[in-house]
Amino acid sequence: MDIAPGETRLPFVGRDVELNQLERALRASTCTGTVITGAGGIGKSRLVEEFLGRSAGGGDPADVRPPRAGAGAAFRRRHVVRVRATRASASVALSALTPLLPHGARPEEPATFFGQVRDELAARRAAGGSRPVVAIDDVHLLDASSSALLALLLAEDTIFLLATLPDGADWPDSLRSLWRRGALRHVALPALDVGQAGALLRAALGAPITTVAVRALWTAGQGNPLHLREALRAAIADDRLGPAHGIWCLKRPLADSLEGVSFDERIDLLSPDRRAVLELLALCGPIALCDLPPETPADALADLEAAHLVGLRRDDRRERLVLAQPAHAPVLRAGVGRLRARAILLEQAARVRAHGAHRTGDALALARWELAATGTADSELLVRGAAEALGVGDVETMCRLARAALRHGPDVRAGVMLGEALGQRGEFAEGIAVLEQTFAAARGADAHPAGLALAVHHFYGPGDLPRALAVLREAARRAGPSPALSAWTATILGATGRVARAGDELAAGPGIGADDRPGPDLVLHLQARLRIELARARPEDAIRTARAAYAAHRELTDRTEVFYPARSSYLVAWALLEAGRLDEAERVLVEGLDELLRAPVPALVVWFGWVHGRIALDRGRLREAATLFAEARAQAHVQGHRFAEQRALAGLVLARAQAGHAGAEADELALTVADGESALCGWDTTRAYAWALRCRGHADEAHAVLRAGAASARDRGDPSAALTLEHDLVRWGDRAAAIRVIASTDVVQGAHAAARAAHARAVATADPHALSAVADQWAAHGAVLLAAECLARSARLRRHAHDARAEAAARRAESRALILVAECEEAATPALATLSTAASLSVREHQIALLAAQGHTSREIAVTCGLSIRTVDNTLGRAYRKVGVRDRHGLRSILPTARTT
Repeated sequence: MDIAPGETRLPFVGRDVELNQLERALRASTCTGTVITGAGGIGKSRLVEEFLGRSAGGGDPADVRPPRAGAGAAFRRRHVVRVRATRASASVALSALTPLLPHGARPEEPATFFGQVRDELAARRAAGGSRPVVAIDDVHLLDASSSALLALLLAEDTIFLLATLPDGADWPDSLRSLWRRGALRHVALPALDVGQAGALLRAALGAPITTVAVRALWTAGQGNPLHLREALRAAIADDRLGPAHGIWCLKRPLADSLEGVSFDERIDLLSPDRRAVLELLALCGPIALCDLPPETPADALADLEAAHLVGLRRDDRRERLVLAQPAHAPVLRAGVGRLRARAILLEQAARVRAHGAHRTGDALALARWELAATGTADSELLVRGAAEALGVGDVETMCRLARAALRHGPDVRAGVMLGEALGQRGEFAEGIAVLEQTFAAARGADAHPAGLALAVHHFYGPGDLPRALAVLREAARRAGPSPALSAWTATILGATGRVARAGDELAAGPGIGADDRPGPDLVLHLQARLRIELARARPEDAIRTARAAYAAHRELTDRTEVFYPARSSYLVAWALLEAGRLDEAERVLVEGLDELLRAPVPALVVWFGWVHGRIALDRGRLREAATLFAEARAQAHVQGHRFAEQRALAGLVLARAQAGHAGAEADELALTVADGESALCGWDTTRAYAWALRCRGHADEAHAVLRAGAASARDRGDPSAALTLEHDLVRWGDRAAAIRVIASTDVVQGAHAAARAAHARAVATADPHALSAVADQWAAHGAVLLAAECLARSARLRRHAHDARAEAAARRAESRALILVAECEEAATPALATLSTAASLSVREHQIALLAAQGHTSREIAVTCGLSIRTVDNTLGRAYRKVGVRDRHGLRSILPTARTT
């Protein structure tokens, strides 16, 4: 996609509230106009343009929203004048308002001239039946005569004004007076939030875009549409943003995507002392107040804060001065010469050193400044700075500082951090090369962190399990065993389904004492243990272990071996998911992702997306699950994480197969299944492949694949995978699999496992009553699709009884199943195939039945729905007959899980 300057406009989205405010103001007889304020580039003029165009039935053909209804006819009767005031027009009296002026009028006689203008507009109003609309951009730049004329026209209610005014500009006295009297309304245009920015970017690109890319672009532009447009253009031009599998992904950090683009004319008008403060912040980043140059005038800071150009941010118990608009930073840097920038950076470094340079973040700041100023810095300072960059999740800075440190010679910590940063950026070939060199040069205990990082990159990058295990063995041979080496060996073995071996490895390794202080060994040990607990179907134990790992992880100050606490955070959500605590899992995941996206680590964002997709899948939200898996797959592909990409691909195929689709992704998955010994072929791959086979009509082969996969999982000590695969067979009606699931109930934990066991017993005994009860269990957990499947099977079993009472119960179960299926986003699993749409309620019937089940009277329902009481009662009668109940009490038994909003 080519977004060239001047050729492409971003679509107009996210301004519904403001459009409604303008329409209400226009329709109010007591309102003479509206003033729209906001930062430069925020979209004030575009809002006016869209409002006028849409209300007249026009609008931007590229717009993604439908035209607004109801105002077209009113606007066609109005005379609309669009005016743009400029500094140049202010030097010539009345030149900005030329479109308003009557032909032949003589401005030299103000009283007569103003009267002619008023009469002309009054005539237009009489002819059109409504006030002419005058839209003025930058109303504060009108000359004195134009302002006086505008004040007269507003005072006599001759026109309706739509004016724009930039933040920080003085309101014309006449407009402020009208606003105080309530005759003029003020619409403050805010920045777009992340969700609105995402909608804007998706519309502009005409394709999905990953969460991490949206967050990065939004941060670059701070929700300003103009800044967002320029960041998007620069990111595409620099190949920092591009599509993968049809989804736009961030390939590299945006860096200075807005370099050299001026957005705010206020910067050009600043006095030298005030601009110097902004340049200092642009070059050095946030600065503690005590580290500002002593000659900085206090009034300069106050003025800059009042103009919303700087702000204060509190962190590390210190207040730091920051640029209010990060997009100003590259513009300011571009205006500073190389020698002057060097002097500013070194002077700031000297001020921090004079204060001792012992505070958190000082090493990072000094390393950045000295490297930027001179191209080098002390090796130890660079390594400490890289470690502090790691602590705040700044992968790009960690990479830059670690690379600079290695120019001074080999350094294990620098090599490990550089390799990690390159891996996070998807540059595995270089990252592995750096780590191979680091590992070869490591001596003594340094072989442990170097070996760990190298093994992890061999496994999660190209998926080379043998090389990863060989590196871990070599590290143990050279430096002796360690809890960290055992933990990573167990983690990698467990990730490939070799759970029994993983458990043996962890148990045989050096022990971790219960009273050990939090350290890398403890964190890695707990992370490995919780994965084994999950594989052994002990999710409640895993939840406790995951929370302990996360708490220990956050306590660490040196995270070189364990890196980001988010690695423990998403594991908490995963454990909660496996326990069937879906609401809690989703809450933990969303909170963790929000924290992670403030300093995004793309590889970890992938795993958050994978867990989120699994939660959506368990809920039966199949479209949402497919979207989340597709995004995770694309981001993993860009980052070169083959193992993560395969996990996301399996999830995507499974979500689509459960919706009745098995396309090209399923064919791609089949290639991995064909190589069953590959580290990339996990039980989830087997599961998704079986569902795709079933979706394509190969039921016998699908059953065989699941049975073989479950047997293999049991042999490898992975009962959790075996139970998941056999529960799928239970969902397909396999009674032999149901008996095997029942036999496994004594080794599993959690509400999810209990519901699976109850489901298996109901299928094994063909008990329709038990299936309905299991449906309640699944629904209580939020697993709506599984609840619907149980009800569908219950309805089918009841119909086989050929009894009138059983037929009524079957209709009730079927109706409730259809209501649940409506929440499952086009689910088309085998268990739902027998559902009859004849029992489904229409939209109106469902609305009235739901209100009745909630206890509302027919009269109350009639008022709510705008119907007669007789129509309500007749509709309820049809609903009763469809679902097989006699009264409202019966409806309550059928609609207990239906959502009310």
